[in-house]
Amino acid sequence: MENLYFSPMLLGLNLMLASAVACTGLWYFSRPYQGPGFWMAGTWTLILGILFFMGFMASGSRTLNVLGNATQLAGEAILLLGVFRFLGRRLPYWTVPFSAGLMAAVNTWHWFSPLNSELLIAIYAGIAGILPLQACWALFIERSEAELRSARLFVAITLSGYALVTLLRGAIGVHDWLQHIEHADVTRSVSYLLPYNFGIPLWVIALVGLALLTMRRILSDSQRNARQAEASARRFERLMNVANAGMLVVEEGRIQDANPMLERLVALRRDALLGQPLSLLFSTGQAPLVHDLLNRADGRPHDVEALRGDGAGFPAELAVAALDDSCQRLVEIRDVSHRKALENKLLRLATTDPLTGALNRRAFEERAEQELQRARRQRTALCLALLDLDHFKRINDRHGHQTGDEVLRQFSHLCQQQARRTDLFARYGGEEFILVLPDTAAESATHLLERIRQTLECLELQSPDGPLRVSVSIGLAALTEDQDLLGLQAAADAALYQAKERGRNRVELVR
Repeated sequence: MENLYFSPMLLGLNLMLASAVACTGLWYFSRPYQGPGFWMAGTWTLILGILFFMGFMASGSRTLNVLGNATQLAGEAILLLGVFRFLGRRLPYWTVPFSAGLMAAVNTWHWFSPLNSELLIAIYAGIAGILPLQACWALFIERSEAELRSARLFVAITLSGYALVTLLRGAIGVHDWLQHIEHADVTRSVSYLLPYNFGIPLWVIALVGLALLTMRRILSDSQRNARQAEASARRFERLMNVANAGMLVVEEGRIQDANPMLERLVALRRDALLGQPLSLLFSTGQAPLVHDLLNRADGRPHDVEALRGDGAGFPAELAVAALDDSCQRLVEIRDVSHRKALENKLLRLATTDPLTGALNRRAFEERAEQELQRARRQRTALCLALLDLDHFKRINDRHGHQTGDEVLRQFSHLCQQQARRTDLFARYGGEEFILVLPDTAAESATHLLERIRQTLECLELQSPDGPLRVSVSIGLAALTEDQDLLGLQAAADAALYQAKERGRNRVELVR
C-alpha cells in the first residue's frame, strides 16, 4: 500500500478522475452538442483501465494486466473519437478495437512467451502515441468555423505534445530493449515514469482545451443566434409596419404591440391599445369565438365583426397564430368590407332576377324544397301560387319592351311589398311569377292573393302611349300529404289555367 501511495500512478488516477468528472459536467451542460459524450466515456474508460492495472500491481494477476493496458488504450481511442464527432467528420471507429485488441494480443503473448518489459512498454507507447496524431491531423486541416481556429490549434498543439512525449517514451523503451536493459521494477524505469511526469499533464491540458473549444462553439452559436434573433426582430418590425393588415402581438388575451395599420383600421392610437383586452376590438357576440381562436392559434382566417374606436362595426377577417413556444400570439385583422360587398353582390346575382329583384327560378326551387320539408316535418300548412300577367304579349307589342319591363318591375315590387318576410317570391319565367306561403292555410292565402290582384288592377302605369292598366290571373294550391314540389306546382298550374279559362283577372283555388 505504501508503494502505491508514493506511486505516480495514484497521482495520475486522481488527475484522470478529476478530468472524468469535469468531462461529465461538460457533457451534461453542453447537450445536445456532439463530442463531449465521447470525451466523458473515454476518460471513465481510462480510469477503469488504470484501476485494472493497479489491481495487477497489487495482485500480480495477468488478466488484470492485459485488461488494464487494453482498456486504457480503448479509453484514449474513444476520447479521440469525440474530436472527430465534434468536427462533424466520419468517425474512425476501427481505432478502438484495433488499438485495444493489438495491445491485448501482445500483452497475452508476453505472459506465455515473456518479452523484455521495456519492449512491452514501447509497444504500448507506440500505439498510444499514434492515436492522438489522427485527431491532431483533423484539427489542423479543419477550415470551417473560423471563430474556433485558435481553440482548435491549442488542442491540436497540446495533443501533439502528448503524442511526442508518448512516442519518446516508446523510443526510450526500444533503446533499453536493444541494449538488453530490463528493470526488475518496471515502475522505476524512465520509459514508465515519463508519461506521468509530462504526458498526463499535457493530456489534462488537452481536455481543458476541448472544454474551451466546446464553450467557444456554444458562445459562437449563442452570438450567431442573437444576431439572427435581432435580424428577425427587425424584419418582423418592418413587416408589421408595411403590412396592409392590422397586426397585433397578444399575450394572455391582452394587446402587447400593434402596427400602424391597426391604428388606421380601428381609429385608435397604439398607446391606447396597449394592455387592453383583444376582445375590445370586436362586438360582444364575438367574444367566445375570439377566445377560442386565441387558444387554437391555428392561423386559419375567420370572419368576424370588428369595431372601430367610435363603436361602428365593420366586417373583418381574423387569423391567430402562435408567435413562439410561449403564450404570445400574432393576430392579423383585415378589413374585408369590399370583399363582403362583392360576395353579397355575387350572391344577389346568383339568386335574384336582375330585372325584377325577385328570386330566380333556381334559388326559389332550393328554398321552396326546404320549406316543403319543414311543413311536412312540423305538419303545418303551406300554399303555392302561380301568378301570370294577363295579355302581357300585347303590352310588349303595343308599348314596347321597355314598358313591358317596367310592368314586370312594378308588379314584382307590389308582390314583395304585400308578401311577408317568410314568404318566397320568384320570377319563374317571362311574365309568370311564383309565390310560396309557409304556415298559411288556403283561405288566408286567397285573401292575400286577392289583395295583390285588386291592388294591381287599380294601379295605373305610365307609358309613352298614356296610362296603362294591367291585371293578373292567379292559380292557388294547398299542400297535401302525398305531394312533392312538382306535384304542388302542377296543381297550382291547373288552377291558373282555370282562372284564365274563366275570364282572367281572378284567383282560383284548386279543389
